[in-house]
Amino acid sequence: MKRRIIISVIILSLCAVALVMAGGSVVILKNGQKLRCREPMTIQGKNAIITMVTGVVTSYPLSQVDLIATERYNQLGLGDALTIDALEQRDVVKPTPTPRPSLGSLAKISAENVSPDLGMEDVDPTPTPGIMLKTHGYHDPKVNAAIREVLDKENLYLYRTSAGTKPEYFFIQATTDSEKEVFGAIRAVAKAFSLIVSRAPELAPEAIELKMVETSGRTAGTFRMSPGQAKAVADDSVPIEKYYVENVIF
Repeated sequence: MKRRIIISVIILSLCAVALVMAGGSVVILKNGQKLRCREPMTIQGKNAIITMVTGVVTSYPLSQVDLIATERYNQLGLGDALTIDALEQRDVVKPTPTPRPSLGSLAKISAENVSPDLGMEDVDPTPTPGIMLKTHGYHDPKVNAAIREVLDKENLYLYRTSAGTKPEYFFIQATTDSEKEVFGAIRAVAKAFSLIVSRAPELAPEAIELKMVETSGRTAGTFRMSPGQAKAVADDSVPIEKYYVENVIF
């Protein structure tokens, strides 16, 4: 009996420790360092504000934070428990194919170039529930042509388009193998969406769903962007890093 009581106490102690460890979050720096935090980091300007588990508040330049790895890890719900040392090691980046030439000047929303095109052949990732590439294009091919024209002008070449999770949503899947490419894709999509909304609001989608994947197929972030968010990112009124952290869906 005494032995059972001791075992029960040990189990309860371990459970208590696990609950404590499940709190907080982790910030991963680009040099590989992992910071255990009492709460999720916030962004002020170009700095990440971090509250350490000790209660000390510190800041790091956003350029030193691996935002993708940080968000991907915290989505696992492990809190600040660094029990896995080989934490989300990045895959070896494959060479980016030579981009196709730009389609030229910005497309006007017209009846020209109305054929939907699902674009580049790359690896289909494991989809975030509901937000994924569909087999059919967006219902208005004029909008599809106009968005693709802007994306090409913004040098976003490795992508595919389709209908979104609702008829009013437009979907884009972009291949991104670095943080720079991730932020570039978000900015390009925001500019395209914002331009469509300003020039032809009656034709604009209600939202653009953007899914970014690495060449290996691993998800680099999924977003459902509203017209207001697109304008804020396109106008630089919201830093791209802040938009990423506050809106990413893995």
